[in-house]
Amino acid sequence: MATTRVAYVYPNSRREMIAQCRAGTAPDTHLLGLNHLAAYGIEAEVREPALDRRAGFLPHRIRWHLREVPLPWELRDVDVVFTPLANVIPLAARVRGAPRVVVYNFGFNIILRRAGGARRRLLTASLRRTAAVICLGPSQRDELLELTDLEPGRVAVAYHGVDQGFFAPTDEPRQRLVIAIGRDLARDYRTFFHAVRPLDARVVIVAMQRNVEGIDIPPNVELRERIPYSELRDLYRRAAVAVIALRRPEYPYGSEGSGVTALLEANASGTPLVATDRPIIRDYVRDGETGLIVPAEDPDALRAAIERVLDDPDRARQLAVAGRRRVDEKHTMDDMAAQLARLIKEAAV
Repeated sequence: MATTRVAYVYPNSRREMIAQCRAGTAPDTHLLGLNHLAAYGIEAEVREPALDRRAGFLPHRIRWHLREVPLPWELRDVDVVFTPLANVIPLAARVRGAPRVVVYNFGFNIILRRAGGARRRLLTASLRRTAAVICLGPSQRDELLELTDLEPGRVAVAYHGVDQGFFAPTDEPRQRLVIAIGRDLARDYRTFFHAVRPLDARVVIVAMQRNVEGIDIPPNVELRERIPYSELRDLYRRAAVAVIALRRPEYPYGSEGSGVTALLEANASGTPLVATDRPIIRDYVRDGETGLIVPAEDPDALRAAIERVLDDPDRARQLAVAGRRRVDEKHTMDDMAAQLARLIKEAAV
């Protein structure tokens, strides 16, 4: 059987991350199955747009928009391009006649909901020319089909995976520590801060200044930015509960898939999880079994769920064990690669 050749084109360079993964200092979660496809007869490699590498004289914003145009001509030796980029690559590949383009949907739904008519038509036209659009979960797929006229047969689901070896629990005792991880604009740190302000617990969030701009940070909350993965892993292992606080599903910024990576990291680490109700969260979390789901923008409900985990060790242990089991059964990186491999091979035909 012939080997399928696929080029991974990420939104930003992954060279440093790949080096860290090889050294064992970072998980390969964000490589989206790259390192696991060989077992399925797929030769995968990372390619970076030439304009990113050679056109430093151009302003960044211009390079950002133009870099997709020549990519199909740069990738003459591959069968499929796998990428979260969809502004131009599918259209340019259709003009050239190759390669086939498989797009990974990190947040097209919110873009389509928020965009003006011209932007929406352009993105829809580009997605229509892909070999496949892969969504993070059934809820995202259903909404994308409602927002566009894409053929249902070309819109698939591949559940995200997590590096379950890197994010693994230890036998060390948990601290009375609450953590919240995430920089996406759909995160709701205002509600989170209202919820944790009265708690007798230490709280750490890993986010960006933009996430908390204009919000009063409680004295028991510590903000960290861009920490090493080893430190992130340590936070998960020490925390009594991980919280994913999100805005309502109709919030027009961030990604409709916000929170997926963080919830899987928490589950893999054996850290009890509390999350805001959103369709994508329901695709990954079994309420009451692998995590607790609370209404959006409700600080009292969020605080009550956090306290249930902090003050009930048996309940916390049940959530932790079930969350890790769910990762092992469905959300390893090999599970993700197996799903992607089938869709990539179908696209290459």
